[in-house]
Amino acid sequence: IRRPPRSTPLYSSAASDVYKRQPLHVAFDLGSFSIKGAVGRVNQDQELEILSIQTIKTESIECGTIVDKERLRKDLEYLIDRIEKEAKINIKDVMVSMSGETIKSINSLSRTSINDSTDSKIDEEIKSKLLSQCADIQVSTGRHILHKISQGFVIDDSPLVRNPLGMRGKIVEARAHVIHVQEFNLAQIDACFTGDLAIDINPVFDGLASSYGNLSEDDKKLGVVFVDIGSDKTNVVIYKDKYLIHSKVIPIGSNLVTKDLATRFDTSIQHAEEIKRKHVSALSKLADVESNFELPIENDDLKRKFNKKEVSEIAESRFKEIINKVNEEIQVSGVNILKFGSGIKITGGGANVKNLDLLVKEKLGTKCEYLQLKKTVFKENLEDKREYATLIGLLLWPVSHVEDDSPLIGIKKSFTENFSNIWKGFFE
Repeated sequence: IRRPPRSTPLYSSAASDVYKRQPLHVAFDLGSFSIKGAVGRVNQDQELEILSIQTIKTESIECGTIVDKERLRKDLEYLIDRIEKEAKINIKDVMVSMSGETIKSINSLSRTSINDSTDSKIDEEIKSKLLSQCADIQVSTGRHILHKISQGFVIDDSPLVRNPLGMRGKIVEARAHVIHVQEFNLAQIDACFTGDLAIDINPVFDGLASSYGNLSEDDKKLGVVFVDIGSDKTNVVIYKDKYLIHSKVIPIGSNLVTKDLATRFDTSIQHAEEIKRKHVSALSKLADVESNFELPIENDDLKRKFNKKEVSEIAESRFKEIINKVNEEIQVSGVNILKFGSGIKITGGGANVKNLDLLVKEKLGTKCEYLQLKKTVFKENLEDKREYATLIGLLLWPVSHVEDDSPLIGIKKSFTENFSNIWKGFFE
């Protein structure tokens, strides 16, 4: 089923003037537990005004990879219809999250010599070429570059320079953090949106969007370890001195806890998820050993009793596995954990568990806190709705992204050209 080509503008004639002052942005967060869609805009107070948020549970995606394309298409059609009706818009293009094990990143550098006889300054062309070379020399075939983000420049023997434009020197070295994804995986998502639904996409690594949309500039300057825990993956994005120095997708998430609880207590995944969200203390010593709760037994009128201390101990052991993996990535970054002035900030739907911040603090010996989703305007308070962190980051991406030489229109153009060629090759 292909939606007809769009000939109408993004805003409908029925939309009120207040929403026409700033452009609207539409985003979809393709998670393993649920798919979320939203539309919003940044107002004059630099707050994100959200017109609509819609969510549907899904089993069409596993750790960022589509496993049931038809299910995904139907889920998206449902969300699109709900969003368009509530926000009174006609969706033409969207920000789409990319994640999972196929996401890889690397720190790279490239240098060039400038002909000193020309007495020329470093211009945008030189800067852009160097950043592109940082990506091209490191990324193999079968991969699509999502982001190449500057980590600064060295001119001759200078200290690290944030912006080299207008400066002079003989040798210029660019450093960049390059994030790339498997082309085939990205092609499936493009085919679903562009091919089936006639909607253009702008793909963004969800960990990057979430961190940039929700961390403060002070956090990035002081140094921060951003941890976004999902159902079956955990994004780690690390900043120091305002530079992105490391990112990683760890292929485990809070679903480990859910499955362990379901297995240990012989209960359904649904009940195990409810136990995790409502009754678990990630730091089990804070759970009351004498506190019990009941859940109904499936296909029976009876109820079953559970102990909060017991379920918390099981959950804690699994959360420790995730924390250990996060600590490994901190060590890979090469920065001592105590050097991150803003400590560790945790968010994501998998972080909706009591006392997880305290467990991280105890385990790693540094400060840790839940990251609140601030500066949003909606009909309900979203500050503690950690499951919306990526969605908010995607909505803010068009105004917050920091790629020096990759404006969104350029990303979309190269992406479309690449994948039209890929699909052509599949069917020839």
